[in-house]
Amino acid sequence: MPDISINIMEEDFSQLFLMFIIYSFVGWIGEEIWCTVGTRKIVKRGMLHGPICPIYGFGALGILFLVYPWRTTFVRLFLASVIVTSLLEYFSSWLLERLFRAKWWDYSDEKFNLNGRICLLNSVVFGLGGVALEHVMHPAVQYILAIPIVFQNTRTIALALASILTVDLLFTLRKLVDFTATMTKFKLFGEQLRERFEGEEWFRPESLQTMLASVKERALTNKDMFSKKFLETIESYSDLQHSVVFWLKKFPSMSSTDFPAALEHMKTIVRESFSDKRKAQKGQAAPQEHAPEA
Repeated sequence: MPDISINIMEEDFSQLFLMFIIYSFVGWIGEEIWCTVGTRKIVKRGMLHGPICPIYGFGALGILFLVYPWRTTFVRLFLASVIVTSLLEYFSSWLLERLFRAKWWDYSDEKFNLNGRICLLNSVVFGLGGVALEHVMHPAVQYILAIPIVFQNTRTIALALASILTVDLLFTLRKLVDFTATMTKFKLFGEQLRERFEGEEWFRPESLQTMLASVKERALTNKDMFSKKFLETIESYSDLQHSVVFWLKKFPSMSSTDFPAALEHMKTIVRESFSDKRKAQKGQAAPQEHAPEA
C-alpha cells in the first residue's frame, strides 16, 4: 500500500496543481448540488466553461497550508477554516467587482451578511468543509496521488490540465470583458433614450425595459419619427443581450451599482424567458394528460 503520510508542505508543484484541480472539481459538484436543491432547477455554476470552480481549489489549498498546525483540533480547525474561506470569498467578490463592475454573488438577503459578499450560513458550511477536507478528502486524494502509476505521470497530467485550464481562462476572460462592454452600452443607450424622449407623453422612463418597449410601440404607429439607423440600433440590442443573459443564468443574484437599470432589464428578460418555457412545458403536457385511451 502506498505511503499517504505526506506533509502538505512537502508536495511538489505538479501534485499541488492536481490537488487544486481535484478540489476545484469537487467544489463545483457541491455548488451544483447546493444551488439545484435551493432553486429546484439545474444551473451550471462557475465562471469557467469546464466543470471546476477555482475559488474552491484555492480555498482548499489555503486551508491545507494555513490551518495545518490546527488540523488535529476540530474546533480550531473549524474556526480557522471559516476565517480562511470567508476572507477568500470576500476578496474574490471585491476583486471581481473592481475588475468587471458587478457583484457576481450577493448575499444581501441572507441574515448576518457582510456587504452582501459573505454570509454566516456559507461560512459555517465552508468551516465544516474544512474539517471534512483535512480528515476525509485530503487523505483520500493523497492516497490516489501516491499510487505509483499515477505518481509517475503526475507532471504530464498536470501539464495537460494546465493547458486546458489556460484556454478556458482566456475564453472566460473574453466573455467577462464582453459582459462589461455590453452593460456599458446598455447604460449609455438608456441615458440617451431618457435624454431624448423623456418629455414625450408616450415615453415610459420607469426602466430600460419600459423605455425600449415604448420606443418599439411608438415606431409601429409612427415610423417616420425615428431614423432607420436608430431602429436598427434598437433591434441590435437584442443580440447584445445574450452575453449578459449567459452570466445571469449562472449568477442570478448578481448586482451592480454601475449598471442597476441595465442589469434589472436583463433579469426581467431571464425571468420572462423562464416563465415562457414553463408555460410551454405545461401546454405540451396538458394534451397528453387528456389524451383519449386507445
